[in-house]
Amino acid sequence: MGECVDVKRDGAIARVVMHRKGLNAIAADLMEELGAAFTELGDDPDVRVVVLTSDYAKYFSVGADLTVLGTIDRSAPDAADQIAAFMKRMNEHYDAIERCPKPVIAAINGHAQGGGSELALCCDFRIMVDDGRSKIGQTESALGIIPGAGGTQRLPRLIGKAKALRYIIESTRLSAGEAEAVGWVDQAVAPDAFAVAVDQKAARLAKAATFAIAMIKDAVRRGYDLPLEEALEIEARNFARAALSDDAAIGIMSFLAKQEPEYTGR
Repeated sequence: MGECVDVKRDGAIARVVMHRKGLNAIAADLMEELGAAFTELGDDPDVRVVVLTSDYAKYFSVGADLTVLGTIDRSAPDAADQIAAFMKRMNEHYDAIERCPKPVIAAINGHAQGGGSELALCCDFRIMVDDGRSKIGQTESALGIIPGAGGTQRLPRLIGKAKALRYIIESTRLSAGEAEAVGWVDQAVAPDAFAVAVDQKAARLAKAATFAIAMIKDAVRRGYDLPLEEALEIEARNFARAALSDDAAIGIMSFLAKQEPEYTGR
């Protein structure tokens, strides 16, 4: 039990539940606990899938705790360096979510604005409640600032540059259905079916060959912006690691025996 984050385990499924001051505003305390939780779960061989969600029905995360910016002396010669250094530290915690070797599901059970959207963008799957009120958006420009934890980088890679640029510039808030239509979220689910949809996705992934999934995530992340030849080298190395895993032996033997594989994630 943490001040801002709880980790709840149910067999191979771990749930990381945010509970910071009713709104899950993004600040150092929340992000430090999230970074530590995802690092620990990523290293735990018994964890096969991680679900990131909120303890608050109406808010996944409302974005940055803006009181932090108020503590900075704007007239200081190194003010810009202070802010950049702070965001670099924050991004290290966001990166811990994206780099987690287990499949990660964002269960977006309420508003996900600004930094809250950026949290979801670090996850592999995004399921959002379609309750007629919850919105997702990179809304920083409405406050005279810009996304600082990957919004200008991860969103264009996910939905395309033209759409992302328009949404970020205009601080557009999308409903779950609208976000699903453009690929911002994978599923928009009615409130009465939301928990079941998240559980079903988590259960399917928990039975998968999660070592291979880790290799896929790593290859895509590291190879995406590289020249093809270099990216293919990463893929080849990760293919070799996957091929030598216990899961590969189980998968191949099960295929030949026409049986359902029972993977171990190793």
